[in-house]
Amino acid sequence: MGRRLVGVPHLRMAMVLRIQARSAAQFAAVLRTAAVTALFMGGALVAWAFYVTADSEYAQLAGNRALTAESRETIVPKTSSLPPHGAAVPRGTVLGKFAMPRLGLSYVLLEGTDNRTLDRSIGRVEDTGRLGENGNIGIAGHRNTHFRRLEWVRRGDEIVLTSHNVEYRYQVEWARLFQPTDLEVLSASHGPAVTLITCFPFEYAGSAPLRFIVRALPDEATRTKLAGGREPKVRK
Repeated sequence: MGRRLVGVPHLRMAMVLRIQARSAAQFAAVLRTAAVTALFMGGALVAWAFYVTADSEYAQLAGNRALTAESRETIVPKTSSLPPHGAAVPRGTVLGKFAMPRLGLSYVLLEGTDNRTLDRSIGRVEDTGRLGENGNIGIAGHRNTHFRRLEWVRRGDEIVLTSHNVEYRYQVEWARLFQPTDLEVLSASHGPAVTLITCFPFEYAGSAPLRFIVRALPDEATRTKLAGGREPKVRK
């Protein structure tokens, strides 16, 4: 009996150690499961954040594309009532240079008002006056790109057109709002002049309802040139 009594504490200790070992193993397993779960949840949160960001970026991109498509207004209606003006010039042809020094505008002037042309630069309205001629030169540009600064035009601002190394200078007379179908402002009867046309309001989302028209008249030296007088070359 004495030997058995002496061995009991050892058995109890062994059982306690086994229980502790089993508990430790179970606890370690729980910790591993928790670590894996936390890692999975962390990855899921990162993935979700990435998805939300990517989805937001896509929405912005798609929305901007849609607005850009909407903002591609037909500045001058295709069914123009303007009479033909000389032989047709291929769309996109470079006609010369356009500048408004105070507004910091300086672009090549292309032929035509189709979207492809106006995406690249400003364009001469078909069947309006041509550079170096005694007519009314219509020039169109998009309000959210090349003609964005036109919003701050002032009476007296200078417009400089350059063609074949000859300068023609005009001064802004007025800026007014018109309906898109009011094409009388482009009539040759207003020449010699330069008429700038873009859509309005400048910050409008979608196809703008009005047209912002700027009329400029030639200075005396340019009037002389257009009347057939001597044409001084561009100053170097």
